[in-house]
Amino acid sequence: MTFNRRFRIVATVLLGLFLGNGVARAQTVVRPGFNLFSVQQDIDIGRQSSVQVEKQFPMVSRPAVTQYVARLGARLARYAPGSKYPYQFKVVNLSDINAFALPGGYVYIHRGLIERAKTEGELAGVMAHEISHVALRHQTNQVSKAYLAETGVGILGGLFGSKSQSTAGSIMGTVGGLGLNALFLKNSRSAEEQADIVGAQIMAKAGYDPMDMARFFDTLVWNYVLEGHVPAEDIQRLLKERPDIVGIGVPGMPIGSPGMEIAGMKPSAYDVLAFDKTGKTRVFASHGR
Repeated sequence: MTFNRRFRIVATVLLGLFLGNGVARAQTVVRPGFNLFSVQQDIDIGRQSSVQVEKQFPMVSRPAVTQYVARLGARLARYAPGSKYPYQFKVVNLSDINAFALPGGYVYIHRGLIERAKTEGELAGVMAHEISHVALRHQTNQVSKAYLAETGVGILGGLFGSKSQSTAGSIMGTVGGLGLNALFLKNSRSAEEQADIVGAQIMAKAGYDPMDMARFFDTLVWNYVLEGHVPAEDIQRLLKERPDIVGIGVPGMPIGSPGMEIAGMKPSAYDVLAFDKTGKTRVFASHGR
């Protein structure tokens, strides 16, 4: 998930939902998209990948923190649409503001995000957003689309009707291996907006103010918006040069970006994008190319 610049997008979506056309739009039904995986395969892939995550990242084990996050997550997940995944909520002991979800219900919240949240409602907003990515199956939807782009339409005839574990492994292997590289493919803007809509609905049903989700994203540095895992050197350059832009951001969660340094995994090449008031983007900096 990416943060900060999305405040304006999230606020617009939520205001439209809950003020524009009332309850009817607030109950907009968002359905999962194209997917080559079964629900059980989502769970199996998430379970396998969670083992990798918890080996690579330091985890918070303090019961007061882990139990609180688990209780809050369970309260929200009760209202998640679609398949009833075995949701689990854990805290990564890193100071950056981040959260992410794996298929099948494995949700991770960074310590820095918990410290950043001013209210329980703001934390609930982030968690509801991540739960929505799971419920809408965005991770394996992205993998499925990447596989289709890689292999072409012709391969699909042998896949439909045979969602075996070997088929799942073949798909994941084609797009980057059965693990984190494949699952950290960038979510589309459409997927992020869907997660905002469904997340807001989950919050409302759980008794939280959906606008707390938008409030959390309202973070500025010297009136510049930062989105995602932006390297410190690029933030320093931004503040030194003071260009006429709204802010900078890193799409997705590329391996090797700040907070995503994972031992044994090759860093990805990625761009830091600058964006203006109209939403147009340009490359501000490149890393790993």
